[in-house]
Amino acid sequence: MKRPVRARWLRRAEVALWVLGVWLLGGAVVSLAGTRIYQARQGRAFSVLERTTAARAAGLEPAPSPATSGPSAPAPDADPLVLGRLEIPRIGVSAIVRDGDDDATLAVAVGRVPGTARPGERGNMALAGHRDSFFRALRNVELDDAVSFQTVGRRYEYRVDNIEIVGADETRVLDPTDDPVLTLVTCYPFEFVGHAPKRFIVRASRLSR
Repeated sequence: MKRPVRARWLRRAEVALWVLGVWLLGGAVVSLAGTRIYQARQGRAFSVLERTTAARAAGLEPAPSPATSGPSAPAPDADPLVLGRLEIPRIGVSAIVRDGDDDATLAVAVGRVPGTARPGERGNMALAGHRDSFFRALRNVELDDAVSFQTVGRRYEYRVDNIEIVGADETRVLDPTDDPVLTLVTCYPFEFVGHAPKRFIVRASRLSR
């Protein structure tokens, strides 16, 4: 191949790589923006629902009438699949939790694994999150860390009592339990590029109330 022809192909390859890089970066920025917008919007809507429920329970606000009690009241932006808010204060985890563990859910929230217990139920409620977003800080979790799960009108307190690393196909961590526990699941290693081969598991037991 003559030098001028080779130079043209190298320039074209360089341009193509720049275009690909910009496209990938743009996709990542859009995805991150969408996640933050969803979390902020649903966080506000959830807070409105909390305040409204608390006011009604205290008798400070009348119960909704049939004309106002629809999906648009009292928080029109509320996603009906939102279950609550997960918090681990010591390591800075705070995220809206949505029902489901599909890609669309995990792109914007922490997701409840289908088939596991729901908030407030006895048994094992498993929550999944990406290691490079909502559950990034789990690498710093320690035994006895306090964990809370806030639903509309109720707050559940947990204490971390087990941390382990398992294979990606080891589903025993999702098995039902007799006692109310919370299982957090994310991929491992945290720095792994691509589909990680293991899972990082945090198990927390609910405190008596």
